[in-house]
Amino acid sequence: MPRRQLGRMLRERRFAAGITLDAAAVALQCSRQRVWRIETGGGTVRGVDVRAMCELYGVAADLAAALISLAGETRPSGWWHAYGAVPAWLGLYPGPAAARVRRRAGAGAAADPPGTRGRCTTSTRS
Repeated sequence: MPRRQLGRMLRERRFAAGITLDAAAVALQCSRQRVWRIETGGGTVRGVDVRAMCELYGVAADLAAALISLAGETRPSGWWHAYGAVPAWLGLYPGPAAARVRRRAGAGAAADPPGTRGRCTTSTRS
């Protein structure tokens, strides 16, 4: 819902400034479709895009700040956010992936046999 609200407000500001969709796209150095998607709420909106649009349309600083903050709310949360925090026992990378991440980060590098540093091996032989 914030996407549509933001898009509607930006479209109103563009109309008030007397700028066409094509002229806005040229001035913002993006495609006409990109501007249209932002104004119709069809995709995520970056704060830098909203800032550039506000500058082009001559929007007051306080309203521009509100629109930019609204742009931050347009990004959808991941499906896992509905479940709350990830349990500590699960960790960021569960299972074998955790070992690879630790290996790449250099954890335990001193204990690696010579010539195998940074490699993931499944064999127990050296």
